[in-house]
Amino acid sequence: MPRSLLRALPPLLALLTASPGAAETPSGSSAPDLNVPSVQALQALEQRILGRGCEPQLLGDASRRFSEAQLLCAAHLSFLLVQLSLDGGAPPETPRRVKALLDNALTKGRAPFLPDGTARVEKHHLPHSVLYRGYVLLMLAGMERAGLADAESTALFDALAARLVEALSKQLLLPSFGKSIWPCDSAPAAAGLLLHGRLRDNAESLAMGERLTARLVELAALPSGFPTKVNAKGRLVEPTPRGTTLAWTGAFLAMGSHASAATFTTALVKGYCDHPGGELLPFAACREWPRGVNGREDAASGPLLHGGYSVGASALAIAATRLSPAHRSWHQDLLNAAREMGIRPMLEKPHMHPLETALYWWGANGRPW
Repeated sequence: MPRSLLRALPPLLALLTASPGAAETPSGSSAPDLNVPSVQALQALEQRILGRGCEPQLLGDASRRFSEAQLLCAAHLSFLLVQLSLDGGAPPETPRRVKALLDNALTKGRAPFLPDGTARVEKHHLPHSVLYRGYVLLMLAGMERAGLADAESTALFDALAARLVEALSKQLLLPSFGKSIWPCDSAPAAAGLLLHGRLRDNAESLAMGERLTARLVELAALPSGFPTKVNAKGRLVEPTPRGTTLAWTGAFLAMGSHASAATFTTALVKGYCDHPGGELLPFAACREWPRGVNGREDAASGPLLHGGYSVGASALAIAATRLSPAHRSWHQDLLNAAREMGIRPMLEKPHMHPLETALYWWGANGRPW
């Protein structure tokens, strides 16, 4: 598959692939809830991301190349710190830490996007990718929302939002890499623009955020469902919807506090998620492909287990259902499945699994901004 947001989905791979019973602490014990990271765990994760960095591969497997790892590591830890700050549980020196993560995204995080060109925004040369710009815009929105911004970050927030509005006014769905357009990749940009519009009282950003969100909803309403890939004219290239794309889009639109997030999360839960052990057992998993479609396993889905349940879709559903009040029971059942399948050892050593851990904790602690 092309390098795109979809390749960012399987990193939560421990969810369904770790051996059952691998957790060091039996379920039902009185051990600390590792879904809420400790100060020490956050420090270890931050030191790894800003120091050695996140390896551009999954699970240390060189055959699973994932060049965008550094951007996602920095961004999702930033999102997590913002969420904890809004909930009153921010660790010490949060403003400095969030700023350091932003600086990392603006420098090291650019690398895989640079071949497609850059443009100057304030003092930074930022890639054109809608995926990259959406992530950075959301990092800046989080800083503004949590009162962690300074004059420099606010100026960049305003300038980047204006550049996105300008680009989207010419072509509403923009590429992630090269000419490849994955509609789900526009969800972070849509959420960032909605937040900029509200936080900075900017009518242009708000209007474009609404327009972009409406386009995603239009695509979701197609008879074939929310497409994986389209071309510059909006024509379908890969029409079959997937659990990962629905979960990702629902989660990001919910971060932007947009009601349309429910369109995607509801479609995900109704069409892709089940209780494999039966309705009486509190364990959930989600498919990559629609029921009745025998799709192949790839970098987006991660391993497809018995019944077609997908690592990528199940993992991202944690975030989407957490951010959807109507689906909180699904959120808890997905967390239960993660625990029983052995997520604990990974969370106990976040510096060993920085990308996977940052994404998991983001999903387990998400809240609308």
